[in-house]
Amino acid sequence: MLSPQTKGLRVLLLDPIPLEAKVIFQENSYEIDESFEPMSEGALSKKLSDYHIVCIGQDREEEYLTDEVLKSAHRLLCIGNTNRTGATTQIDLQAAQTGGIPVFVAPYQHQKSMAEYIISAIVLLSRQLLDRSSEVHQQVWNKVSADCFEVRGKTLGIIGYGHVGSQVGVMAEALSLRVIFYDADAVMPIGSAKPVPTIKDLLENSNYVVLGVSEGPHNVKMIGKEQLAWMKKGSYLINTSYGEAVDVEALADGLKSGHLGGAALDSFPSQPKNAKAAFKNPFDGLKNVILTPSIGDSTVEAKLRIGIEVANSIVRYIKDGSTFGSVNFPSVIAWPIKSGQRRILNMHRNVRGVLREIDGILSSYNVQKQVLDTQNGLGYLIADVATENVATEIVANLAMLSSTIRIRIL
Repeated sequence: MLSPQTKGLRVLLLDPIPLEAKVIFQENSYEIDESFEPMSEGALSKKLSDYHIVCIGQDREEEYLTDEVLKSAHRLLCIGNTNRTGATTQIDLQAAQTGGIPVFVAPYQHQKSMAEYIISAIVLLSRQLLDRSSEVHQQVWNKVSADCFEVRGKTLGIIGYGHVGSQVGVMAEALSLRVIFYDADAVMPIGSAKPVPTIKDLLENSNYVVLGVSEGPHNVKMIGKEQLAWMKKGSYLINTSYGEAVDVEALADGLKSGHLGGAALDSFPSQPKNAKAAFKNPFDGLKNVILTPSIGDSTVEAKLRIGIEVANSIVRYIKDGSTFGSVNFPSVIAWPIKSGQRRILNMHRNVRGVLREIDGILSSYNVQKQVLDTQNGLGYLIADVATENVATEIVANLAMLSSTIRIRIL
């Protein structure tokens, strides 16, 4: 199918985005509408049929942009996902890819906020500050120093030395913490951080243990009864990443026994589907335990950075076809379109012989530059042709190929 031209594009916001992100759309003459109330699949399908761009951000109990909804969105060019972690559970990514619709995310803009949360938790746990604050609120003046420690000179162990973990390490060194880390991959240390060969080595030598691991069966209960026993007496565990990475029952036992000095959890194996549901956990009444509802990266600044990045990614895609930042398309960074040229964007099923068919058409024209990349059965081709008036002719020929999903002319 041929996609619409880029003038007069309409954007539907299903969730709020920062004003600065809206301004990016407005500066490019996009018309913005908002529809924050939940809609049925049928109502959303009807609503979305009038828009070229849709932005969604909040976590939902169920998939929202479903296969049926996307099939009805005949004008839809792309989707912006402003979820703070880049989670895409509310979008049928495969259906979007099949329809030639890239989904843009900003998966790294939340990480500074998350790193600050972790550093804050280290200090709060080490000084038992939340317990003291709670006591004063209850008119108890418990001025003690027992089991309250400075962080200076202590050892922080990071399991999963990725984007968040490495930032935590840098911040921790500013507080004079010694940083060690374990990662399944060979990664470059930042600052004075030192790698250790095994998780056991890390747990046995750390005063504070931070988990920064990804979701997956290989990380389920990676910290259980045995691993908790390896930890130093009086040490602290902090998990803001994958909830199922920690056996929470075993952790509660370790806290009750006094083996561990405290814990901070921002992610759990089982979490309420909405704010009205009760959250049951084994930590009720335990001292020096920080429990938060997945808000470690929830800051105004993170939301702003995410909104701006997603909006800019969408505008770039509309203008030149760049798909950098998309999770369901090949990542292609496009170049400026030269005067007198037209750009053809061809989304097609990546099947045997498709490139021969496409090149058979393009070879009859003066193609100035061409790039092709593929991902999970989708091929994405960008071709600049020298003569403007032949672009529609090329598109007509490409549209006849059975492998073609969508074509745009810029």
